[in-house]
Amino acid sequence: MSRSVDCHRSLPVAPGLKALSAVLLVAAMCFAFAVRASDAEFDNVARVVAVGDLHGDYEQYLAILQQNGLIDERLKWSGGETHFVQLGDVTDRGPDSLKIIRHLQKLEKQARKKGGRVHVLIGNHEAMNIQTALRYVHPGEYQALVTSRSDKLRERYLDAVFAAVVNQSPTPVSKPEQEMARLKALYPLGYVEHRQLWEPGRELARWYAKQNTVIRINDSLYLHGGLNPHAASYPSLEAINRTISRELESGEKNGLSTQPDGPLWYRGLAVHDASEELEPLKAMLEFYGAEHIVIGHTPTGGAILPRFDRRVIRADVGISSWYNQALANVLQEDGELFAMHRGEQFVLPDDKGVDAYVGSVLELEAADSRMVRCINKRKEAVETLEAAAGFACKW
Repeated sequence: MSRSVDCHRSLPVAPGLKALSAVLLVAAMCFAFAVRASDAEFDNVARVVAVGDLHGDYEQYLAILQQNGLIDERLKWSGGETHFVQLGDVTDRGPDSLKIIRHLQKLEKQARKKGGRVHVLIGNHEAMNIQTALRYVHPGEYQALVTSRSDKLRERYLDAVFAAVVNQSPTPVSKPEQEMARLKALYPLGYVEHRQLWEPGRELARWYAKQNTVIRINDSLYLHGGLNPHAASYPSLEAINRTISRELESGEKNGLSTQPDGPLWYRGLAVHDASEELEPLKAMLEFYGAEHIVIGHTPTGGAILPRFDRRVIRADVGISSWYNQALANVLQEDGELFAMHRGEQFVLPDDKGVDAYVGSVLELEAADSRMVRCINKRKEAVETLEAAAGFACKW
């Protein structure tokens, strides 16, 4: 559906079937646009499960779904009217992004039939895949796409790229064998198939362009990076979603989807002090009619972390094996906010209770778990468990 249709412009009235068809077509497109544009705010939802960055770890993804009773033994939706929110960054760093996406696509349809919803939000890594910023693509992602046709596909692609290099070079290429070897390393088997999925206009680029960047469910905003509370003005959720979607449709590389303070990349809510962030945050939440904002993007040490008296909930716990292999997510049930950590449910505390909460979460971890090792290491440099958990582990 084109987003350039002017749904408020008067249409010329002309006789004949062709004119009537045109009117009906534009009316249908405007109706579809209205449905899509308003599909960002949901009220009276009894149960919401939100999970942060998955980064290609299919097994951990399934474990989160099972931990929250969202799938059955056949991996089909069993969450009833629950809204499941994936906060972006399904892709990169791990080998099984496509498996996760294919399963999410099935769950979308299954959940709707049961009265639930699956919200797959756009992360910066999805945008990067569409915009050909591929430095974090796991080799296993390419390998998973290899077929019996891959050798010939890559051969034709490499020949075309090599010809372009030769034609653009001001001097003859002195060592063509070395240049071709460089290109083979740069474009492995499966690369062409990856681009056939992710280039603007292709299947996965089109699918992600239909997803939202930010949504509101009940009193909480959900998105990947964060909304910048220091902005001169706040755009509507629909405006943010339309802008990012248009950029993914076109492959735009210099728009809102790539800005450091844009919704896919902003880290201030996760790392800035209250002195810098709290008052603007209060004003921004009031504008959007929300009490909380749930974000991914910036990993914690392994626990769901509330900040600023639960106004900000950090949900990127490092689920994937590339990070912490933590198993935690945000749960909102009957208006209350919880963390689900390895199957145990914890009320998310205000600022005064965060240290005790993190201590309780630690008790569920094995003594040699990455989370415990990370926090013990960080405790040497900071005074509280809360501060220790606020650091991302580097492996």
